[in-house]
Amino acid sequence: MDPFTLGAGFGFGALLVGIIFAVICRTLADEKGRSSGWWGLWGFLTTFIALIVLVLLPQRART
Repeated sequence: MDPFTLGAGFGFGALLVGIIFAVICRTLADEKGRSSGWWGLWGFLTTFIALIVLVLLPQRART
């Protein structure tokens, strides 16, 4: 089993990307004077919404 993806094709890598994106969104929200907690949460969840969309897409035909 691949330790980075936890054998699922995503996993730890997706969690890491989500955390990084949440920190970026939180930092931008702080600079603009907006609620950093909500922006951080939305930044974290955006990654997992994208993963759900990728899972639901039809698979490509292999040639």
